[in-house]
Amino acid sequence: MSDSQKDLLNLIKANVRVIQVVSYETLRIHGMLINSARELGRSLYIWNRVQGLKKWNDGEKNFKEEDSEMRTGDSIFRFYEENDKFILLLEDFYPDLTEHNPDNIRRVRNTALSLGDTSQKTLILSQPQTGLPFELEKEVHVLELPYPDISDIEAIYDNVCNKYNIKNSDEPDRELLEAALGLTIMEAEKAFSLAYIENGSLTRSEVPLVIMEKENVIKKSGYLEYYHPKEEMKDVGGLANLKEWLIKRGRGFDKGASEYGLTNPRGILLLGIPGTGKSLTAKAIGNLWHFPLLRLDMGKIFGGIVGQSESNIRGALNIAEAIAPSILWIDEIEKAMSGMSSSGSTDGGTTSRVLGTFLTWMQEKAKPVFVVATANDISQLPPELLRKGRVDEIFFVDLPARKEREEIISIHLKRKNRNPEDFDIETLAEESSGFSGAELEEVIKEALFSAYDKEKEVKDDDIVEAIGKTFPLSRTMHETIDKMRIWAKSRAVQASSEKPEELDSEKDKDIPKLKQEGYNNPFIN
Repeated sequence: MSDSQKDLLNLIKANVRVIQVVSYETLRIHGMLINSARELGRSLYIWNRVQGLKKWNDGEKNFKEEDSEMRTGDSIFRFYEENDKFILLLEDFYPDLTEHNPDNIRRVRNTALSLGDTSQKTLILSQPQTGLPFELEKEVHVLELPYPDISDIEAIYDNVCNKYNIKNSDEPDRELLEAALGLTIMEAEKAFSLAYIENGSLTRSEVPLVIMEKENVIKKSGYLEYYHPKEEMKDVGGLANLKEWLIKRGRGFDKGASEYGLTNPRGILLLGIPGTGKSLTAKAIGNLWHFPLLRLDMGKIFGGIVGQSESNIRGALNIAEAIAPSILWIDEIEKAMSGMSSSGSTDGGTTSRVLGTFLTWMQEKAKPVFVVATANDISQLPPELLRKGRVDEIFFVDLPARKEREEIISIHLKRKNRNPEDFDIETLAEESSGFSGAELEEVIKEALFSAYDKEKEVKDDDIVEAIGKTFPLSRTMHETIDKMRIWAKSRAVQASSEKPEELDSEKDKDIPKLKQEGYNNPFIN
């Protein structure tokens, strides 16, 4: 018996009158209620406004029409009041529980408050997303079904094998089953079926096909992306302290780590200057640890319908947990959190509730989901996120020092099929003082365009010329960067093992700046 099945059965046994079951999986809810009714010796009815009332026939293993004309809230509650010893499922009843339907709200509330009633009947409300009128929030118990676990997925695999008469002499491949984690029962069945139709077998070879189907499902949510990182740690220049920490903490997911007394690593917060490799590092962690990488777009979490935003964030976190161990990457997290202080007056507190849900989950999550959050603007982050316990460590990613610039320039030259030994890397690194990794990449691109236009091979002078034409952020925002460095010195760990270089502000003091380039920054007095 699954945990969800046990929880539902216990709620019914405890005489909880009204239970809201939240899930997209209609057939799964039906199965749980059939098992519960059979266990308790009760009849099971389902109702919706299209088909009316149906009753489960345990002998024929199907739902048989009971009253197809019973399609109103008034009629179904009259049925509930006049009968006993049954479970009644109302499917998608939430449109009938709005402010325009106060009678139905009152009926559900009366049902939930009838605790002294000794009759054996339970009302189940099923819907794909959470959401109750405020009048019912205290009276109705909400049970959210998690995504199927590995044992559920194996049962689905067996059903597909039976359906297509697939004869497998061995146990199902564990990697194939894990590839379907994060899918609903119907989605997993579809993924296995499509994989079999495509290749004619269900083995480890079909893992990419199942993952491809899972990507399509996850993309439909709109706020999650299943990311296939091509980037590796060797593509990240510098950041030796951060790399060493990641290699060491990655062992915390080993099988023997928990027996040794270690807990699963929770996550990291990468703060720093734009273009210094924070997002690149997040992608490379997926390859380093061989974990699925999910990119969460916090901006798309917020929906227009009341309660939808909170449901979206819970859905995203449920998917991340379902495919655990996994990595949840949130890029530029400060953009989503910047409205927390004014949330109550501008959006009814939605932003605060969504981010409160996220922060609580980060603190209390038990599944091995490693969060990688990046931020460019430290001032926009709430203090709750910056304290230990939410994440394992906070790293400050500074501008690359000279040796790190040498490494970064070499990496980008190799990507363009050039041998770094053909260039004076030390001179190029010296000339590009104050440049970020992203700016160095653009310098190499500009030098290649310039050389191609001159119909010659790119040389050192082309790169030096491109450096001279580029004004890096360190020149236009050196006051902000200095303030960030002071803040990070006592509140974060340096991602780099190299000593940061001093910024030469004198030669650029006459460069005009836009207001958003620093003068309104809260780090500047």
